[in-house]
Amino acid sequence: MARAWLVPVDDDKTLALIRTLLAIADGGSPYPEEQARARERAERLMLRHSIDAATAVMSEEAASEPVTAAFPVEGSYVVDQIGLVAAVYDAFGCRTVRSRHRATGVVTVHAYGFAHDMALASTLTDALLPQMLLEMHAHGGSVSAKKAFAMSFSATVARRLREFYADALVEAEAEGTGSGLVLADRDARVEGAVARAHPNLRSARPRAATDLGGWVAGESAGRRADITGLDRKVGPDGLVRGIAR
Repeated sequence: MARAWLVPVDDDKTLALIRTLLAIADGGSPYPEEQARARERAERLMLRHSIDAATAVMSEEAASEPVTAAFPVEGSYVVDQIGLVAAVYDAFGCRTVRSRHRATGVVTVHAYGFAHDMALASTLTDALLPQMLLEMHAHGGSVSAKKAFAMSFSATVARRLREFYADALVEAEAEGTGSGLVLADRDARVEGAVARAHPNLRSARPRAATDLGGWVAGESAGRRADITGLDRKVGPDGLVRGIAR
């Protein structure tokens, strides 16, 4: 199903203001309170205009086409970790594909999407994966209980992410700050990037949860999880670093 994304019409003014605020927040002012206020305002603008800090330092041309990233998923419960990664990226209109190296067995996730969506998804994934694994092991139980926990946690977090950012955009419209936004459907370009990179892609078999207790516990943990993802820093290479508070 196609997803309609909100993007700003007047990118130049919005990006210029965000860059100024981020510069103040990252040491442009000697006063901590002023730095905090600048960061808070910049984060609100980025959220409302669907712009991430990484996009603020990218050229307009670079930010206008889908990008890709690849990263290994290691440790225990790899499939369950990938389930959360896919759920978070999908919530931001991105797509993920997984592959396994025949010789080493290492599983790699290939993600596709627009730069600001990818940056938000990456930041939140880094924050949510340890939360899920910690609470899953604390809950305990059988392997099937843990898998049901992870599936429910991922589904709950994805639903909350869609609701959280949709509410923020509604709030922006109510305050009159979102009037410069227009609907733009970008799913086709993201799907096109996936199709070109993986012409012989096969769908994975759907998984089913079989432990009710694990599912209920995972849903509860997913409702408690921090999904704001606003504590972000941009490194000199333009990549977003940091995790959610």
